[in-house]
Amino acid sequence: MAEPMVATREAEQWGWEYRGREVVVVEQQDPPVPAVPPPTELAALETKRAAAVRMRPVLTWTMVAAVIATGVVGVVVDPLIALVPAVVAIGLGWLCWGRPELLRRATAKEHQLWLAHCVSTMARFERDVQAWQQDLSDREQTKSLQVSAVRPWVPVGPVTKERVDLYGGTAAGWRAALLAMGSSLMSAGGRLVVLDLTQDSVIEPLHRMASDHGAPIRSAVVPDEARSLNPLTGLSADEIGVVVAEGLRAAEPEQSESRGVDATLVQQVVECLTDAPVTFTRLHLAFQVLLRQLTPDQRGSLTRAEYTRLSDLLSEAARRTAEARLFRLAAGVQRLAAVTGDAPMDGWEDDDVSLRVFELSHREPELTASLLRHLLFQITMVRIQRGQLSGRGERIVVIAGADAVARPELERFDSICRRNGIRLVLLFAHLRDSAVELLGGGDAVLFMRLGNAKEAEQAATFIGRQHRLVASQFTYSHGTNTSTSTSDSTTRGNSSSTSDSVGVQTSDSRQATFGLLFSRRHRSGSKTSGEQSSSSTTGGTSWSESTSTSASSGTTESTSVGYQRTYEYSVEPTVLQGLSPTAFVMVDPLDPASPRLGDCDPRLGAS
Repeated sequence: MAEPMVATREAEQWGWEYRGREVVVVEQQDPPVPAVPPPTELAALETKRAAAVRMRPVLTWTMVAAVIATGVVGVVVDPLIALVPAVVAIGLGWLCWGRPELLRRATAKEHQLWLAHCVSTMARFERDVQAWQQDLSDREQTKSLQVSAVRPWVPVGPVTKERVDLYGGTAAGWRAALLAMGSSLMSAGGRLVVLDLTQDSVIEPLHRMASDHGAPIRSAVVPDEARSLNPLTGLSADEIGVVVAEGLRAAEPEQSESRGVDATLVQQVVECLTDAPVTFTRLHLAFQVLLRQLTPDQRGSLTRAEYTRLSDLLSEAARRTAEARLFRLAAGVQRLAAVTGDAPMDGWEDDDVSLRVFELSHREPELTASLLRHLLFQITMVRIQRGQLSGRGERIVVIAGADAVARPELERFDSICRRNGIRLVLLFAHLRDSAVELLGGGDAVLFMRLGNAKEAEQAATFIGRQHRLVASQFTYSHGTNTSTSTSDSTTRGNSSSTSDSVGVQTSDSRQATFGLLFSRRHRSGSKTSGEQSSSSTTGGTSWSESTSTSASSGTTESTSVGYQRTYEYSVEPTVLQGLSPTAFVMVDPLDPASPRLGDCDPRLGAS
């Protein structure tokens, strides 16, 4: 036995309806707070050291005074008494230089200990923050997985189980709709009969998927170039009469002649063809015999006995009366004989078949296609009426391209299906002619894209303009930020400068005089010489140390959820004209949430 086509779904689906996802909001615990130890002892030591440094000048002068006092007392009064100011001078010296140095060292040591304590505290705080963030991430991931398991697109289908009419759409949209609907019904154990009259191969995706999953399939393409099929296989003379007469009349609705007479005439002709299975080729030869167009030597596949029975079937008067009718029937049968053969067209005999497909070939011109279209419809109706679609499981008949069939025939087909407990699905490309007359006569109704304004107007009126179809989208953001900073700085400085200058200065001046009578040279003037030397040396050491330590830690958290309404509209014709190829509006009188906005895109089933 073949394995199941797909896993059984909980609900019948003709598409998917968007319900949205749950917003991921995780209840959070309070984040850890850093506990930086306050530098209380360090501040006290630094205060004492600063006070000792400020007192150094006073203590220095006091120490100098004590040293002088020690010398004076030791020389003038008594050396033993001089020990008192000497001790005071020593104490003051320790206070000037010893105590500040001890305080500085104690401050530096205390500062190092405080820094080490801060580092260990911050390390522990960072571990706590990491643990808190990991716990938050784990809970968010768990919640996200739970939300992701909930599908935002949920299956949607009609509540009613007898008849569904679909109006509008394109070939691509019908392929998606038949794939979604057919796979759901077949996975639940249903058995489908699909009559594809569109010449667009709209059943091909469902056929391919069923074949890939090993489902039992029977399919036939009419006409089939590889095998000339005989659509009349297994039909009785009465059924052939009805099928041929109804099929030819539906293809030529302007004819006013009685269909009952045509059916009776075809039945009588078929009853004469008992020596071999009835085919359209043999049926055409039989009509030619009635019209006196064949001699016994030109009878072809007819036997001599059949030829004789056909020649004696009608009297001359009756033949002349029915000659126009015979010509019309012969012309139609001749066209059908050109595209059919004698190979049996099976597909109805096995009760375990999950999918039966009878498809009209896209290669045929419209005149021949119209004849075959009505012929296949009539054959399907006869097969169902005689109970050939029986057995276990739900049974569904789908007619794709029902626009070509007149309203009375569709209503009769619907009545036959209801009597036999079969669900009927009718797919109309347009909402006009017989489709308008049938609107609302079934149970659930689906509207796909209707590009024609008049058709969209009729659909919007049927749905009800007071209804509103709403779809929303939402955005969600969640952020957590944790920051920690620690800084420490120490500065020290030392400066020294020295300058020397040496200078020598010399000046000399001479003067010579000459007399008028007695002229002689003599020297007069002054000569000065000097030397100047200066030396300046300055030196100093400035030392400073400053310590600045700061530590800060903070955690910020924000959560925002925003909803944006993207579609909210009443049902207007423009809405139906602008639907995507796979979108549909479903109206079901038994569904309290009707009408529903759905989509049959197969990719949505995996989202």
